[in-house]
Amino acid sequence: MKRRSFVAAASATSLLSLAACAEPQQGTFTPAPIVPVVSLDAVDDHDPSQPFNLTVVDGILEEVNVTSDRSKTIEGDFAEDLTSWTSKGVMDAGSVHTVAAKAVSSDGTVTEFEQTFTTERRDGTGFGVADVTPIVEGETVGVGAPIIVFFTEDAPDRAEVEKNLVVESELGHEGAWHWISDSQAIYRTKEYWQPYQKVTLKANFDGVFLGGDTWGDENYEAVMEIGRSQTSHADLETHTMTVKFDGEVEKEIPISGGNGEEWEYYTATGVHLVMEKFADKVMVSPGREEGDEGYYSTPVKWATRINASGEFVHGAPWNGSLGSANLSHGCLNASDGNAEWFYGIAQRGDPVDVTGSPREMPWNNGWGFWIKSWDDWKSGSAL
Repeated sequence: MKRRSFVAAASATSLLSLAACAEPQQGTFTPAPIVPVVSLDAVDDHDPSQPFNLTVVDGILEEVNVTSDRSKTIEGDFAEDLTSWTSKGVMDAGSVHTVAAKAVSSDGTVTEFEQTFTTERRDGTGFGVADVTPIVEGETVGVGAPIIVFFTEDAPDRAEVEKNLVVESELGHEGAWHWISDSQAIYRTKEYWQPYQKVTLKANFDGVFLGGDTWGDENYEAVMEIGRSQTSHADLETHTMTVKFDGEVEKEIPISGGNGEEWEYYTATGVHLVMEKFADKVMVSPGREEGDEGYYSTPVKWATRINASGEFVHGAPWNGSLGSANLSHGCLNASDGNAEWFYGIAQRGDPVDVTGSPREMPWNNGWGFWIKSWDDWKSGSAL
């Protein structure tokens, strides 16, 4: 027993001696992660005309995305050291904005940040849509139809207004706005609309800053129904107007165009659009009064207007040169029967392309918007 005790004691002493002489063991040290802290200084009822800031401590900002509940993106600028981001521009009033950001620290630790805030509402100051042509409930229009928007007052900033005008079509299209004045903008497609579809115009003005001290009034929406493709080619040299339905020839009409005895008596060349129609119409000589040389006042049937300066497709039973000579004062004369047929099928916005005359129609004569090339048309956009 004693021996065992001695041996045990001796072993314990040896171990203590060895421990005292050995080098200290090396432990593993893991530093705490550096966690970036992101903060936003915008709170609910934030003034939409004032910027807001996003900042980070212990890191830098890698991404910042700000969107509104109106599907708009808010732009902003990063500080040079990437520790802050400041919004720019005026936001929509009365809107919910979502701020999403990602920050990273020097050790690679990532913080994902997301927070929402609302902007203070603003009362509209009177700017809105007064009228849209040719959109009328229950009416179908032609494939060349424009969308002509009249505003309640002059646009304080055309670009800001145009940003909030949206045109959607069921079958897709490419189009652009062209400003005629501060209170009127016109939308035209690059190619004719595809037929048999709905086109929706939206003016998203509610709570939107439109420049100056102007805030938009309520939103506006209207639907335009595109009907059958009805295109006509009036050839003044062959004295024939060919009407196509959906690309196929439907009817060839003998016509008589302008006689050209005076410049205004030439039928203008270029793409016209059907604008309106009258079962009965009195044609009066332009710029002349009763008693003047060349004055006339002639009642006609089935008059379909194709420009603003007085060109119509109409019945002219007195014209014995239909299909053989141009004897009119600028209109496209046809028989009463053919004029009635054309009147019956005509939709506002149907293209009527006139060729064979030296007189070119100005693009702003009525709805002569297709006279302009696509590049020239797009140059009238504010964006």
